[in-house]
Order: sequence, then structure tokens, then C-alpha cells
Amino acid sequence: MATTEKYTGAVTTIPSFEDVAVLEVNELIGAKATTAEAGIVKFQVQNKLDLCKLCYLSQSASQVLLQGLQLNPFDLGKRQHELFGSPGGVSGNLAYALLRAAGYDGKQFLFDPFTRSGAIAIEAALFSSGFPVNYYRKDAFSSYFLQLRNFSKIDFGKFFIAVEKEAAATAARRLNKSKLKILSSSPLMQHVRSAEKNAKIAGVKKLIRFGRLDIEWLDAKLDEREIDLVVSYPPQFKSVSGNDAFAAAENKKLVSLYKNLFYQADFFLSRKGKMVLLLKKGSYGEITAAAATYKFAAGLLRSFKLGSEEFEMVSFTKL
Repeated sequence: MATTEKYTGAVTTIPSFEDVAVLEVNELIGAKATTAEAGIVKFQVQNKLDLCKLCYLSQSASQVLLQGLQLNPFDLGKRQHELFGSPGGVSGNLAYALLRAAGYDGKQFLFDPFTRSGAIAIEAALFSSGFPVNYYRKDAFSSYFLQLRNFSKIDFGKFFIAVEKEAAATAARRLNKSKLKILSSSPLMQHVRSAEKNAKIAGVKKLIRFGRLDIEWLDAKLDEREIDLVVSYPPQFKSVSGNDAFAAAENKKLVSLYKNLFYQADFFLSRKGKMVLLLKKGSYGEITAAAATYKFAAGLLRSFKLGSEEFEMVSFTKL
């Protein structure tokens, strides 16, 4: 299947996170990818099986294409394990994109204090361990690939075993004997239970520590300077129109919640640690004001849209 001829491959991904897809393509198959247009990165391969490998391992891709032909039999951005959790959480491929854009490399102690379905912790565990995101879909991939002329004679049983060994070895080299540390928590027990169930289905539950933790008591549950990186999609401020007393009251509670969060972060974040939050557009001012109270500086990492909703990815570091 490997020849001197080169073939054009492409992956589609979440617009504004093309850099994450470029990075992942290089890590997984060694190809130099470039952004072709919003949500699409392209690259050249000599071995068409590299594209099957991307289908199996990529956490950022929604589609994988060979010369314009879609190779994935289903939307790669939708995770098979995302069965439990409240609506409004982040999807698996967005969680992965947030992690890599935040600088997660598997060595940091990662903490998500507002989990809904466990997506951020699960994607971190998959990436850090090298465990394939589509491990339990390999039969579906094999059946589909064998129908394609380019791959009809491939032994995909052996192919997937080789890919899994390589992915595990790459992850081990990346960790370089560092111990994997991932903590996923929520003040709500039903969210913690949903996260645990999804992690079990994904095959990574043993790699993640789960717990119901109230924000105001984090300093009693965490060690000082213990956490290196927080990546989370916290509760969002509500739009207030007219005399909406309920929304105004909820927003007042959120101001208190965020002040508590930054107060606690001052204790549990390592000296070079940072907190990266996904916020709906319009929340930036309220939250940065709470951060400034405890001398955290805010930096806008990127803005993007999902459907009609606009979001901002904001980093907070201690001054």
C-alpha cells in the first residue's frame, strides 16, 4: 500500500481549532498538515492506511477524507461512550480540542471541577494513555474499510493490533514515566455518576479520579499547589431581559461561585499552573472581574462559534 506516489488526505474538525488537528495529524501519522479552509486541514500521504489509522485514533477529526472520498462510516466527532450526562455539556472532540489548545501534554495534573459527562477527563485519559478513542468500533471500521477498493485485501485485525501497540508506546514515551493524574469532579453527584459511567464505557475509568467536590471546600480536598492545569466548562451567566428576577438571582449566585473558584485556585494551582475556561460570549467581563479580585490575569485564547452560539476560551494565570 506504500508507494512513491502521494495521495491527498484531509480531516474536517471544529472551525477555529484547525491548529489542533494539524498537530494531531503530525503526531499520529507524521504528515505535515496545513489549514485549507475553516474546519479543514489537508496533507499528503504515501500510505493510504495512514488514513485508516487517523479514523481509528483521531480525537479532533469529524471526517477523514482520501482524495475527497469520506473514509469514516460515521461521524468521528460523536463518541460512542457519550450516553450519560446533562444536556449542554461539551462534546468529546471539543473537549479534546480545548485540552490541546490549553497546552495539555499528559504530564500535568489535570482538574475539571465542573464536569457534566466526564468528556474533558475522558479525552485527556484517551490521549495520555494512547487508548484508541474508537477501540470498541473496530469491527464497524473493518467491515466498512473492506468494502472499499483501496483496502479490500487488508487484514484489519492485524492492522488494529499494530496501531494499538504503536499508540501505547508513543503515549508512554510522551509521559516519560510521569504518573497520569486526572481529576473530574462536580458539586452535583448525578454529574459525577454520569462521568464515571461514560468513562467505563470508554475504557478509561481506572485512569481518572472522580469525586463530588463543592467549590468552596476544594482547599480541604486538594493539596496546596497540587493542580497544574484546570480545563472546564463552568456554569454560564444567563441573559437578563426586562424584570427577569430569577435570571438576575442566578447570576448573582454565579458571581459568588466564581469568586470562590478563584479564591480556591489561589491555593491549589501550582506556581506555573493555569485555569482555562470555556465561556459563552458575554461572560468575559463578569468572570475576569472575579478573577482580578484574587490577582488572576485573564487572556483570551480564541473565540469561535458552534452553530449559532458564540464562545470564548479564556486562560487565567496568577499575577
